[in-house]
Amino acid sequence: MRYARGSIQLGQAHDYPLLRQVLRSEFVQHRQLYEFLELSHYEWSRQSFGWRVRRLLRHVLLVAQHLAPFGGDLVYSVTPLVAQHLQANGESCLFSVNRRRPNPVGCLHAVELNEIHLSLLRSGVQASWTYATEVRCQNELSGFGYVKDYDAIVRLGSNGSETRFALEYERTPKAAQYYEELAKSLAQERLVRCVLYLIPSCHLLNYVSRHFARSAGRACFGLTRDWQSSPMDTPVTTPGSYARRPFLEFLRQQPL
Repeated sequence: MRYARGSIQLGQAHDYPLLRQVLRSEFVQHRQLYEFLELSHYEWSRQSFGWRVRRLLRHVLLVAQHLAPFGGDLVYSVTPLVAQHLQANGESCLFSVNRRRPNPVGCLHAVELNEIHLSLLRSGVQASWTYATEVRCQNELSGFGYVKDYDAIVRLGSNGSETRFALEYERTPKAAQYYEELAKSLAQERLVRCVLYLIPSCHLLNYVSRHFARSAGRACFGLTRDWQSSPMDTPVTTPGSYARRPFLEFLRQQPL
């Protein structure tokens, strides 16, 4: 079959996995994208990966931008047309999410959240990751949503012994009233065992955690750097307590 000059034929083995990963991450560094695909066994050659990315950029299926904190590494996102095409092929996403204008803060949050996800993949823990794009889709379109648009839902284990928790990455502080209202909502959460807040600094962790007294013990708080060293061993605290224990221990003690 011949194709029109200037057109592109997307391959199921490599092109679609790459585009789906960018869509799910929303924003992803070049280095991170290759690692996601390598860890998922979709890519084995940096040379072929680089060629594939350049090809998708040339056909305006990917958008690239430079962000100062990441030096010379490009950050990719997909176009609204690609998002619609992927949704038509079964991907869970909302057009409104992908049509929004990129902003530096949103890009930073997404890229840093990617590092949290990659840390889990590198650790070898048997887990699956539900992206924020799918969480938002479930919350808006189904009748059995979560109480919040979490950054991710993580499922541990398999064969009928699955444990599910929500993950939030809190990189900047919000108003106290926001956290207090959220704490009341978390007390009603029934779809996950707990919510893990990963936070980059001790001062911010202390500020955020003290507003969650009404969460009925459903929230715990840990440092991002500890998670990146050993995810399930991350020391976590709970509201009103300075005692620290491994996250996996806390998770196992939560009611189903």
